[in-house]
Amino acid sequence: MSQGGIMKKFEVGVFYILSGVIAIYIAVEIIELIYQFGKAILTKNENSNRLLISKEQTSLVLPVFFNILIAIELIDTFNIYVKESHIKVQSILLIGLIAIGRKLLVLDIGHADGLSNIGLAAIIIALSLGYYLVKKE
Repeated sequence: MSQGGIMKKFEVGVFYILSGVIAIYIAVEIIELIYQFGKAILTKNENSNRLLISKEQTSLVLPVFFNILIAIELIDTFNIYVKESHIKVQSILLIGLIAIGRKLLVLDIGHADGLSNIGLAAIIIALSLGYYLVKKE
C-alpha cells in the first residue's frame, strides 16, 4: 500500500472519529436546548415585560442553538473534505459568520470597549465580503 493510500485511510479514520464526537456533541446540545427552552417557558420572570421568555433567558437559549448550527456545518465540511479532498472556503466563511452571529447575540455592546466593537465590526465585514466574493464566482 502506498504512503498516499495510508494517509487517506488515516484521514478518513480521523474524520469518522471527529464526526462521532461532533454527533455526540450535537445530541448533548439538543438536550441542553430543549432543557433551557423548557425552563425559560416554565419559569415566570416578574422583572420582564415579555410574555414568555425574558431577554436573559433568550441569551441562554440562542447560543446553544447556534452551537448546533456550527457543529452541523463542521460535519458538512468534513464530509466534503473526505469525499473531494478539498475544503470549501464558502463553508468555512459560513461557519465564521454563524460564530460571529452567535457572539453578537450574547455580547453586551454597551459594556464592551470601543476597540473590541471596531474589531468585531471588521471581522463581520471581512467575513461578509469574503463570503460574497466566493459566492459570486
